[in-house]
Amino acid sequence: MFKIPDRVADLFGDNAIRVEFQQALLAAGQVQGHEMKYLEDGPFSEVARITHTRLHGVDLQAIPEGQRSLVAGVRGLSRRLITSGYAIHEAAKAGDRAQDDWNELLTFTRRKCEFSAQIADNLGWERCYTYILDRAEAALGSDRSDEDRDAGYAVLRHFASFYRADAGFQSSRFLQVPEAS
Repeated sequence: MFKIPDRVADLFGDNAIRVEFQQALLAAGQVQGHEMKYLEDGPFSEVARITHTRLHGVDLQAIPEGQRSLVAGVRGLSRRLITSGYAIHEAAKAGDRAQDDWNELLTFTRRKCEFSAQIADNLGWERCYTYILDRAEAALGSDRSDEDRDAGYAVLRHFASFYRADAGFQSSRFLQVPEAS
């Protein structure tokens, strides 16, 4: 089993996201009261993993209508936080570094993600990609460390790789990562 690198917590960890995870798990009836403390204080990467595992098979139609979007968004976000960790790990293992074309890659990826969010079966995708891409963009700022920049670039490559068959995708940007189980 793969472990989520701590870089995910560094780049994406956020108390507001922890609260969203808790709310979604409660709405889906997938958390016990005694687990709330761990969801509040446990390692962010493990909280994302627990959230993904618990929400993975949840039938969204069984969730109250007012909570569906929250649960779908958190389900997608927790899954892609895990795979973003894998992307960061794979890129680091290969010695891949952030490139100067990151803004072009970000534009391509956002455009493709925006289109995918409009597909009926992609409830929650917009919440997922906007949060992760915004954080990846911030990690690529000139004031950030090389390690942050490399990680942000790896995440952009990961998301762009979902659209590897589309016009405009450069095969050199492809990043193969395992799927979250």
